Amino acid sequence: MKNLLKVCLLSSTFLISACGGGGGGGSSSNSSGGGGNSGNTSNQAVINSFTADQTSIVAGNSITLSWSSSYSTSCSASGSWDGSKATSGTEVLLMSDVGTFEYLLVCSNSSGSSTQKSVSVEVTENTSGNGNPYDQDKPSYCRATSNSGSNYWLEDFTSNILDTNNFSYETGNGFVSGGQWVPGWGNDEEQYYTSCENGYSKDCNSSKGTTENTFIEDGYLKIQPIYWNTSYGQTPFDDPYCAANDCSSWGGTYDYTSGKLVTKNKLNVSPGSEVTVCFKVPEGSGHWPAFWMMPQSFDNNDTSWPRDGEIDIMEHMYSNQDNQIQATVHYGMDYQNHIYKYAIETVPQNVNFVDKFHSITFKWETNRLEFYLDTFDEPFHSIDYTTEPDFINGMYWPFNEPFYLIMNVAVGGTNGGYINNSKYCQDSECSNLDNPDKGRLLIDYIEVKTTD
Repeated sequence: MKNLLKVCLLSSTFLISACGGGGGGGSSSNSSGGGGNSGNTSNQAVINSFTADQTSIVAGNSITLSWSSSYSTSCSASGSWDGSKATSGTEVLLMSDVGTFEYLLVCSNSSGSSTQKSVSVEVTENTSGNGNPYDQDKPSYCRATSNSGSNYWLEDFTSNILDTNNFSYETGNGFVSGGQWVPGWGNDEEQYYTSCENGYSKDCNSSKGTTENTFIEDGYLKIQPIYWNTSYGQTPFDDPYCAANDCSSWGGTYDYTSGKLVTKNKLNVSPGSEVTVCFKVPEGSGHWPAFWMMPQSFDNNDTSWPRDGEIDIMEHMYSNQDNQIQATVHYGMDYQNHIYKYAIETVPQNVNFVDKFHSITFKWETNRLEFYLDTFDEPFHSIDYTTEPDFINGMYWPFNEPFYLIMNVAVGGTNGGYINNSKYCQDSECSNLDNPDKGRLLIDYIEVKTTD
């Protein structure tokens, strides 16, 4: 795993790895070769220092670990963190769990010499009402992963090669329903979803399984909508379908492309599970990023929408401000009787969803759905079979069957709104934006674990 916050200040070569429930300063121990590097004629590995900036902290805040070593070629971590570490470095850890945590650092060299030191921290529960995590200026407010449950899966995108064992692309600008073609994915969306699997993209990187719209960079999955602006020297995207079919009635081209990944037929999620996604949304109207779920049987044409449900864990739409995010549950016996229950969560503007990473956790129990933001213990949205009037009155409850995950950025449409092209990437490198990531949906990690 990698450090969820990605706010390490690096010296020497650094490999980002996962941290446990927290960390901090305190006691230290030193084995062979410790105690400084003065007079070290035998080239024993030495940890000069391993400290934390705080030894006691309230849950929801962060601490910083710092270390340096001499005569060492590699270091590794254990205890409440793990993985390879630089021979000198700094790492910031979000302390989300209550308890005492110990961090062990071992450094060694090619001569077989090794040394170790440890630091510990006590994390206490916030009982005063203070210590709001948003009081600190941090790049990420996502909750820490826990590696718990009888079945645990984490994708934190440390490899720039897309894992096709779990992900596949959905391609095109619509779907067939009842023998009829439904363009714009039923929402008047303007994007064509590209794919490397079928060559349906301008620039497929076959060795990585990625496209100009969907790729992994710097430890993040990045979904990048592109406006192929002819005034910027670009050409519209030609639908490959038109090479063998007559598209003269509509031209066969698209001004916008984007990416959509799914786990259907590969990774299913069922009641008794908890799903967390750590993300940052693109800036500007017209972007409609989402992380959501559909029933596995729906893809096999055994069921119908909305009767068999839809779970939108995270959406950011034209009606949401930069500091707002939305979760929605869809159901109903047929399209004419579609019902949706949603909740909008708002954070302070200085920690908005465009500039900072946040996480949403979907806790799925039999007959109950709950949605949590970041490290908070109270759900901001929930729906319960036993208390919802629709289901008390006999409506079908579709949420006890397996669903699969979906992540995408739509362009325009009913919930994307007016497209502000100045906020869109206008070539594969997004060279028109000063900060290309402002035009992308970034996903830091996806975690799925059992809760029973």
